[in-house]
Amino acid sequence: MGRAPHPPQDQAASETTMILSDTMLIEAIRSGRLGFDPPVDLDVQVQPASVDLRLGDSFRVYNYAQHAVIDPTADLDLDSISELVHQHGRPFILHPGAFVLGATLEYVRIPNDLVGRLEGRSSLGRIGVIVHSSLPYDSPVLFQDEYGVLGYRPIGEIVEQRLRGRVVSFDPETFVVGYHEVTNWFRELPDKIYEVRLASGRSVRVTAGHNLFTLDEHGYLVKTPTHALKPGTHVAIPKRIPDANNSVVEYRTLDLIPEDLHARLVCHGVTVDAVMSRREGEVRELLRALNLSASYWLRAKRLPLEMLKRLYGGIPPLGPSDRISYRGASSSLPAVIRVDRELAWMLGLYVAEGYRRDHQVIVSNTDQGTLDRAEAVLRRMGQRVYRVTGAITCPSVLLSEAFRGLNMGTGATSKRLPKGALGWPAHLLEALLRGVLDGDGSVETGRWSLWTTSEQLVSDTLHLAARTGRRAAVYRVAPRPRCHAAYQLAISTNEHKLLTAVPLPNALITDIRLQACLSQATASRMIGYKHRTSLNNIEKGHQRDSVRAATLRRLHETYVQVGEIEPLHRLERLVEGDLLWDEVREVVDTGRFETVYDLEVRPGGAHVENFLAGHGGVFVSNTAGFIDSGFEGNITLEISNIGKIPVALHPRMRICQLTLMETGPVARPYGPRRGSKYQGQREPTPSRLRKDVEFDGTPLKPPR
Repeated sequence: MGRAPHPPQDQAASETTMILSDTMLIEAIRSGRLGFDPPVDLDVQVQPASVDLRLGDSFRVYNYAQHAVIDPTADLDLDSISELVHQHGRPFILHPGAFVLGATLEYVRIPNDLVGRLEGRSSLGRIGVIVHSSLPYDSPVLFQDEYGVLGYRPIGEIVEQRLRGRVVSFDPETFVVGYHEVTNWFRELPDKIYEVRLASGRSVRVTAGHNLFTLDEHGYLVKTPTHALKPGTHVAIPKRIPDANNSVVEYRTLDLIPEDLHARLVCHGVTVDAVMSRREGEVRELLRALNLSASYWLRAKRLPLEMLKRLYGGIPPLGPSDRISYRGASSSLPAVIRVDRELAWMLGLYVAEGYRRDHQVIVSNTDQGTLDRAEAVLRRMGQRVYRVTGAITCPSVLLSEAFRGLNMGTGATSKRLPKGALGWPAHLLEALLRGVLDGDGSVETGRWSLWTTSEQLVSDTLHLAARTGRRAAVYRVAPRPRCHAAYQLAISTNEHKLLTAVPLPNALITDIRLQACLSQATASRMIGYKHRTSLNNIEKGHQRDSVRAATLRRLHETYVQVGEIEPLHRLERLVEGDLLWDEVREVVDTGRFETVYDLEVRPGGAHVENFLAGHGGVFVSNTAGFIDSGFEGNITLEISNIGKIPVALHPRMRICQLTLMETGPVARPYGPRRGSKYQGQREPTPSRLRKDVEFDGTPLKPPR
């Protein structure tokens, strides 16, 4: 896509945040720059790149049996919701499925040029006690690299190579999806891997403690760990993913062709004409040195690619007006392939019903009009095309290799969208999608369908639907004997067919009506309900835990006419924001136990802290375990037992590892100047979400 060469790996690594080694940690502790009280044992607690922290003897236990719901934004009596338990050196018994807040024994002081990352210890993770968790190496993340190419990358690859770029995230205040910079990378201890499977066919592999996003009855986001997800829980997925600022889509042909074929390539066009005109003598000498006929090549106005490399000292600056051919072939390709609607459509058709051999590209279809259109695209690119009933064949080594470079798969089960296609602008994605449907799908009013045996194409198309603002789901088709598993993708062209359910924010809906000073009867008439019981059932949540998005839109359109009502912004972001809500079908233990990885997403210090990952795209959270610059206090630990037997937590046991990273001095560190809620905490501290600015009566900005 017109990409520049990658910088050397050592250069890329030198630009990333540096993790403090044991030598640097000991120096920082001895100098007083990094503080622990009581002091840590430098010989026992300092690891090669982290510090082991010990468990204190105070725990905060929630009284679930006495409360139907805990609203973290309400004015709460903390003693009535949770109990602070002091063990006085005795072990605390954490039962299966239980959650408790603990605290580190050490009071920690972080300077304003370091940040910390808290990780659970592997030894505890192996018996089911988790403090913080992440994603396995092969979990795909939708990642836009620093050259603008958007596509899947394994999270382990992003972390291990410290790749700079942006991920798809949503603003937690407005629910607007966008692209946000990755600000740090984390390789963490091994942990057990689970797979969360959703009703739409999407899935994501995470550890038991990693959070997905749900919604509470007040319309607030809730981060729910994997081990707490139940069938029927609704979690956040993207409704739409905006364009990635790639208005012109180009692929350099030489980037798609393997280097071992470069010696067989010939170039002609404006660049060759210019070098022949300015450096004719040098060109003749080089041709003779290569035992080539100078008169032939000069007369033909062509030069071997290898010779152009010598003249330019590397890859020549070939542009859209230059062409490349395979030596001895009569056809050629432009040196820069610009993707327009017709080429995007043809590539979609190839994904659905095409295949390649070493010397040819074949596209099959029973509709002659479809083949006519594909043939026109190939001929416009300068290719020869042969036609038989039901198929067209393009005999071109160069085109075959270019299609290989676009990584569209080699057979039905490996088909996928062209490399970088998810970053194309919307009008090209529309054409690409129609090409796929014209090849192996159907178009009906309100619903498009696609059939495939490729799991990767399923994931690609689920993302493609979000990129074009559509809803999509996948259904597994019962396979025939000795056949591959097949899938049907359903793409809705309106919001009334798929993924219409939103977690029911009944408390929010009730609060809006009350603040509007409306009775249920009056509000029902304004909304257009024949019976007051319709609104009453929504507000009371009778026999339902979700509501249709269209119903929320109807309520919003009614109440917005009343005037300024403070909670309306929460309803508006559910209606106009970029999130959909998919239903959890099951959480499966994969049987894997391995190293896990995480990304930090805090551009400009903003608390975005989520990214799109998994098969088809599921939003995952990554805030747990982050310690800001300038923080001091005993660190509160979120501890869960996901095992099947009780576990004894002994005070003073090493419970977690603190990794420190250099950031450079920050302008406003965590502390009094920022109104930081947890500064100076001495014991396990419950949520202080109520103290956030959005709950002080200050309206949040609207979603659009």
